[in-house]
Amino acid sequence: MVSGMVKRGLAGRRTVHVSVRAPESVVKAIGLLVDLGLFKDRSDFVNYAIYEALRRYLSSVRIEVAPELVDRYFELLREVSPRLSEGEVLRVLRDERGGEKGSG
Repeated sequence: MVSGMVKRGLAGRRTVHVSVRAPESVVKAIGLLVDLGLFKDRSDFVNYAIYEALRRYLSSVRIEVAPELVDRYFELLREVSPRLSEGEVLRVLRDERGGEKGSG
């Protein structure tokens, strides 16, 4: 459950208070890790656990992109992109390469 309380935390990022239910044995184990100095407090542990779970699972999420979406993307790109003539494209390439090897 997310409450309406919002504050700054985690290097200045906006945080939201979240309540979770956990078995008493898990809370005691977290308390032990806090007592050992591995975490600042229970909230610090929970944030770490959430970030680790997100890192693990989000890295394996794959989104299938429909060909229609790709086509629409390039249509939109053509609409907003500057249109260069062939000569302008060649000039830009020459200018870019000129910084590396000279102009000819």
